[in-house]
Amino acid sequence: MSKFRNRSEVIISFILGVFFIVLGLFILFNTGQIKNEEVPVEEDKIETIFDLINAFFVEVSNMLSMMIGGFPIIAGILIILFGLFMFKVGSWINTTTKYDVPLTFFFIGLSLVLFVVTTILMTQVYGLFALLFLVAFIIHLLFSVFNEYLNPDHRKEHYMIILLFYGIAYFFTQNAVYSNIESTISPTDVLSINLFFALVWISSFMALWVGVFLLKANNLLKKPADGQPAKLSRLNKKKSSKKNFAPDKYLGFSQKLYDFRNKILDKLKEFFETDLPSWFKVNYLEIIFGIIVLIFVFLEFNNRNGVFVEGYFKLNQMQTIYEWVNLFITLVLAVLYLVFTIMNLVKKRYYHRQMIVIFILWLNVTVSLYITLFKDVELSLFILPFNVLLVLLLTPLLLISIFKEFKGDDKNEPDRKI
Repeated sequence: MSKFRNRSEVIISFILGVFFIVLGLFILFNTGQIKNEEVPVEEDKIETIFDLINAFFVEVSNMLSMMIGGFPIIAGILIILFGLFMFKVGSWINTTTKYDVPLTFFFIGLSLVLFVVTTILMTQVYGLFALLFLVAFIIHLLFSVFNEYLNPDHRKEHYMIILLFYGIAYFFTQNAVYSNIESTISPTDVLSINLFFALVWISSFMALWVGVFLLKANNLLKKPADGQPAKLSRLNKKKSSKKNFAPDKYLGFSQKLYDFRNKILDKLKEFFETDLPSWFKVNYLEIIFGIIVLIFVFLEFNNRNGVFVEGYFKLNQMQTIYEWVNLFITLVLAVLYLVFTIMNLVKKRYYHRQMIVIFILWLNVTVSLYITLFKDVELSLFILPFNVLLVLLLTPLLLISIFKEFKGDDKNEPDRKI
């Protein structure tokens, strides 16, 4: 594992190279289909796993035809050459630091280009609401590049803002796709397209990670150290006044949340004329609720999984596959939440990760309930009673995470008290 960490930027470069080469070869082998008009996927004819894979390729071809429909051969060759170039980039990173500065901006630019391309493709499914994901990603990118200038004591607020923008994008895009799910979009479309988007997103974030790693390693855009002010000319004084802009002064809203929480708790204590027992920790409540959530998610997942095991399932039942995949992801999130909560309790670690996971889990389940109630579709994750119960359980867990102070063992702990 340590070897992977020490060479992660090299390995990521090679992985990106493989991704682009495979994508280029796929385009070359499907030039005819990409040139022609969109080919609908016939779900009734999906009988084997190879038919299912072919349906995925058909959907990807339909998407790519939007951007490179007129020149698939040229595009395929260029993408393959770019993939080979990524192997050369990986060898440069492995053997020399001579090109670190240009490679820093190369990887950050590559990350942005990949996400822009993904957003353009996403408009076929989500319409103009896909631009909301681009806005969220740009905010995420700016945070990753310039977090050196941000106060680490406000890291919780930084993550909350990023999650808010991703959450808004997710809600509106899901609302858009489920509005058209029966008229222009099928479960096969949603499953295949989301899988392709996920692959490109992962590639984009890997490129961003390498770019930020090289940025920090070379001390580029490093925040200047505070020093004693020297005698300055009027020109220098003007310049220095511009440097006083500190975005973090607008990001200290967690303290207001904590003050509001304390007022509510004090009023509850006065009303009940009692105090919480000394042994009580909020993590106990999180673990109990988390276990209940995990049980109900597992029960629903087990019901859908039983369709596969009992032998009544056919591969052309794309709705069942779609629900199984989404429920599996939800189950993984529920397990991760419990793991991070236990780490909070035992080692006072992973507060930010816990907040991120509970937000994603709450958003997933809440949007599923919204779709069930307001969209006439049959692709909701849970039966209605389970869905309502999960929202009622997850909402207080999300609020606890928002109003909870993050603590660490020492001053070097990234999750120290905020």
